[in-house]
Amino acid sequence: MDARWRTTHFKITLRRSAIGLGEKKKETLVSLGLHRRMQTVYHPHTPETGGKILKVKELVEVENVPTSAVRTQQQQRQERKAPRGYAVAGSRMRAFQWERTKWQ
Repeated sequence: MDARWRTTHFKITLRRSAIGLGEKKKETLVSLGLHRRMQTVYHPHTPETGGKILKVKELVEVENVPTSAVRTQQQQRQERKAPRGYAVAGSRMRAFQWERTKWQ
């Protein structure tokens, strides 16, 4: 199996809120880097990360992903960004300036 396709990271998404839970569970979420619902973080496969996930397993969704699928926060932000919605085809300012000088 190619090294690129081996699952080497956890993709962890916080699906449920931690409101009303104990401080230890909230601290576990913070140690995983999860602060708000629907936030996604990537962690390498380690026993420590696996233990933290098991403590909050009812709040998170976990996927095994290869190294090539790991995204930084900046990359995730760019993927979520909406398209511009418009494109500037050209400027008509020169035509307006010419018409204004013509009438003076």
